Amino acid sequence: MKSDESFEQDVRASLRASAPRQVPEDLVVRIAAIPVEEPASGGVRGLHLFARSAVNLAAAAIVVVVVAALIISRNGVNVSVGGLPNGSPSVAAPVVTPSSATPAPAASPSPSSPAAGPSAVPALGLSPASVTFVSANDGWVLGKATCASGQCAAIARTADGGRTWVAVRAPDAPIFPSPSDASPGISELRFADADNGWAFGPDLWSTHDGGTTWVRQTIPGVAAGPNVAALGTAGGTVYAVVFDGGAYRVASSPIGSDAWTLGAVRVPVGAGPVPTIQLILQGGAGWLLENDRTVVAGARLVNGAWVTWQPPCSTVVGPAFLAASGPRDLAAACDVGLWSNPTGEHLFLSHDGGSTFTESATAVPLTMGAMAAAASPSVIVVGGSDGTGAILVATFDAGQSWSVVARLGSVQIADLGFTTPTQGVVVAAGANGPATLLMTRDGGHTWSPVRQAGS
Repeated sequence: MKSDESFEQDVRASLRASAPRQVPEDLVVRIAAIPVEEPASGGVRGLHLFARSAVNLAAAAIVVVVVAALIISRNGVNVSVGGLPNGSPSVAAPVVTPSSATPAPAASPSPSSPAAGPSAVPALGLSPASVTFVSANDGWVLGKATCASGQCAAIARTADGGRTWVAVRAPDAPIFPSPSDASPGISELRFADADNGWAFGPDLWSTHDGGTTWVRQTIPGVAAGPNVAALGTAGGTVYAVVFDGGAYRVASSPIGSDAWTLGAVRVPVGAGPVPTIQLILQGGAGWLLENDRTVVAGARLVNGAWVTWQPPCSTVVGPAFLAASGPRDLAAACDVGLWSNPTGEHLFLSHDGGSTFTESATAVPLTMGAMAAAASPSVIVVGGSDGTGAILVATFDAGQSWSVVARLGSVQIADLGFTTPTQGVVVAAGANGPATLLMTRDGGHTWSPVRQAGS
């Protein structure tokens, strides 16, 4: 999940909340006519900078001040690193309203890649950006901390499911690099097991000794640096989605080495201003989807090879957010008609690995979606917003009915995922302050802020 996805969510939410009337049709037409602009030597950063400029121009007629504030508060960070956390910034926990729904029976775990989602560890002074768990107990969180040299990247590790945390070494790289700056940086973290991990977005670092040492990576065949937009692991392989020459491609390596091979499939960039990538892996299956205001294109992992794939909701004139609970069970929450005639959020389900999809019986009770996660084929949580702010809604019967399981307030949903059928994580990121990690231990029915014991 992803500063660009959060930015697009902020823009869309601000436009809806601030506009005194429906967006004029001629503005919709003008936005749709924004041409593709291929980035120059700056790679994905150049594209993202152009993307944000295009969004600002399109939105200026409605809500210039709000959009500008979002850009500055969310993307205006460019700091260098130095040392372990020093000090403990306060983390305001969002208001969490648990659901009273009866818990659904837990499904049997299926082989899958580690679920990923961000976390907050207040006692370590770390404002989270990304979290990764390889089991119900073992996890790591990457975030921004206060160090002797200022704000820096920091990593904390838990071995008891988030109840206690210890600091471990982070890569010597800026955290949350500014898209308008050419300096390197990282924003996300994934581990495959206790030894092998990767910090990325847009640069790429790897560790094969549990974080004792980190090495910055290059990927052969990518001219402008790794420019990693997404990364995940499955079946002993790590997959990195990289921007290369006007399209996204998938590079792969065995998890225990840095032997990267660049795949041939190219996922094109759309005509909208903010291209964003989702990478979902489950066992031997995988899906890649690109949103650029609407669903643009995708790829699918079949028998160890990536092939071109037509994602769901490609004709609904809005973005889609994927989640999977197994190699054949895929869900898509789609903002139907967002850029034409909005009809809200709808859930589409596939039980054949993404070949066909069927719309669920009841619309998702959100004004606009942001992320989705699946604990089982019938238990799906969608994060987004309504008139009250950010919320999590869940279905425990495959979309027949929905419940609000958490109201998060005036925050952005930065990441959302399940590690097991009962345990999941979500990051609530304040627009002007630190973020908070929340976890569920009952299959998505209730979500509580993480607190280190004694904090």
